[in-house]
Amino acid sequence: MAQRSDNKTQRLQQWFDEQPRWDHASYGEFMHVGGNQTIFRIALEEQKIGPETVVLDTACAVGGNARWMASLFGCRVYGNDIDEQALQVARDLAEIENISGLCTFVKAPVEGLPFDDNMFDMVMTTDVYDPAEVKRVMKPGGSFIVISLFEDPKITPLQLAESWGLELEISLDVTDLAFAFNRAKETEARLLHESNMIGARELIEIMNESVAPYTRGSRHYIMRLRKRSRGDI
Repeated sequence: MAQRSDNKTQRLQQWFDEQPRWDHASYGEFMHVGGNQTIFRIALEEQKIGPETVVLDTACAVGGNARWMASLFGCRVYGNDIDEQALQVARDLAEIENISGLCTFVKAPVEGLPFDDNMFDMVMTTDVYDPAEVKRVMKPGGSFIVISLFEDPKITPLQLAESWGLELEISLDVTDLAFAFNRAKETEARLLHESNMIGARELIEIMNESVAPYTRGSRHYIMRLRKRSRGDI
């Protein structure tokens, strides 16, 4: 691997260039629909976040959401992922952004989080997660923010919340937005293919993984859930 750059854009581009698949770059560093924080902030409405807040970004990849929260709110953030290369990018970017003192990124699977019970005020994810582990590491009254695709069109956010033993506070169906975003990325991939920047197989994989689920009825939700406190009825 090339020597680390002290320029954020160059470091991110180096990461994307080193990946075997182009679609890592399609969502940018934040790894969710829209590739920015506009949609994510909807789930943060009315949340009190400050230097005393402790946040986990589970399946964090390069830690875009975690670093964004640390930079914006000055909160303490942790991230876990099984990809050590992605975690090293997260650490490098935290150094470049002068927030490394607020950020801890550790290699760990979502089903085996190396954190104490009731440790986090907030857990967030835009990827895979383990509801039981999320609930374990969240403080009573803590929030779980999910931005994710659910393949079963009959499953509702309320059903998910009940099955996880959490209280649903906010749910938004952003399927139309997600579908439009991924269709745009499909068009982008076609242009890259026509320019010989990606192969036909990669184009087909991008189409199958990013667009096809929506044509089968999958739904994309933003949810904010809460772990009940002992005093809740």
